[in-house]
Amino acid sequence: MISRAAVTEAVRVMLTAATGKPCGRGRLPLVGGNPAPLPYTVLYAQGGPVDGAPLADRSEDGRLVYQVTVVAARADQCEWLSDRVREAFLGRTAEGEWQHSVQIPDVDVWARELLVDEGTDPSEANDGVVTAVQRYELSVTAY
Repeated sequence: MISRAAVTEAVRVMLTAATGKPCGRGRLPLVGGNPAPLPYTVLYAQGGPVDGAPLADRSEDGRLVYQVTVVAARADQCEWLSDRVREAFLGRTAEGEWQHSVQIPDVDVWARELLVDEGTDPSEANDGVVTAVQRYELSVTAY
């Protein structure tokens, strides 16, 4: 069985490690019990089907969608962190492996796709907040 909660937490951990910035799970991330300083990311699980294993195969498959919202103080800072998020999800080594693995016991993340990149929204820049939204689909198989 594919545990959505386990996948979500593994993605959050991967993003934190790959970007070097805090990532909250559906909310503002905390650092040492205090609100994280800008910039940071917020991860939202968006849904997606998890198919039961077919008769001839015991492995379940899922296509899980995640939204990553980048929150920064300036547009250049937002673009910088957005680039790091894209690299975290889509970056490959020279051998074709993922640069940043998503570690989930008994689950293989075998494909990743950028579905939406809405770019930077500087509409609140005068208030010191600039955001960007990206959505990714992960194809996973339990074994």
